[in-house]
Amino acid sequence: MPDDLLTPSATATYDASSIEVLEGLEPVRKRPGMYIGGTDERALHHMVAEILDNSMDEAVAGHANRIEVELHADYALTVRDNGRGIPIDPHPKFPDKSALEVILCTLHAGGKFSGKAYQTSGGLHGVGASVVNALSDSMVVQVARDKQLFEQRFSRGIPLGPVEKVGAAPNRRGTMVTFHADEEIFGHHRFKPARLFKSIRSKAYLFSGVEIRWKSHIDDGETPTEATFHFPGGLSDYLKETMNGSSTYAEQPFAGTVDFQEKFNTP
Repeated sequence: MPDDLLTPSATATYDASSIEVLEGLEPVRKRPGMYIGGTDERALHHMVAEILDNSMDEAVAGHANRIEVELHADYALTVRDNGRGIPIDPHPKFPDKSALEVILCTLHAGGKFSGKAYQTSGGLHGVGASVVNALSDSMVVQVARDKQLFEQRFSRGIPLGPVEKVGAAPNRRGTMVTFHADEEIFGHHRFKPARLFKSIRSKAYLFSGVEIRWKSHIDDGETPTEATFHFPGGLSDYLKETMNGSSTYAEQPFAGTVDFQEKFNTP
């Protein structure tokens, strides 16, 4: 091949030192599109869904019945539930790290692979919380467990210190995650109250036993700054609202539930 047809190379040499190895959560910050589909407004709001789904999974498993979502004036966002709380004891495989740190700083780490901790879940790949951590310039996680309150802080996927006991929590349990999306990743994009409000409301329809409380310190002039969503009828309530005023064959929508076990034939 003639030399003038070769593509110009970025470097003069290509040897072992040219091979990069991305460790920890570096791949997420390097290629966020692989994990959340981009760095636009839609991808930004997907981060909320990743954290919210963890709380929803606790509720579906029967361990929580209340979730709070709060949008702060600086566009940080808090998701809090009254579930079991993320484990904070040392992880068996990484005894020098808490299970909390492993979950938030390691891809594909979670309690939803084997089905032992969750029979059904919205997130199955163990990347949600860690990806949000990697793409946030600040994340603070508080865990109320065994009547004690624990806290750990992170920045861009890196722990700023170990998990610490910060006080007693005799009447509290669950997990609270507060994160602020990194402008280095998302640029000028910000959370939109209306978009969050609609998404959270939809989640409440899908999970009939859950009460979701919404609060926003940003008033866009069209979205309620406070609301509580609880739809005991689930999808039936959704149909009643969306079909209000429309003629239907039946006065009441039909809804039911079924329990099933997934079975996979593996070689």
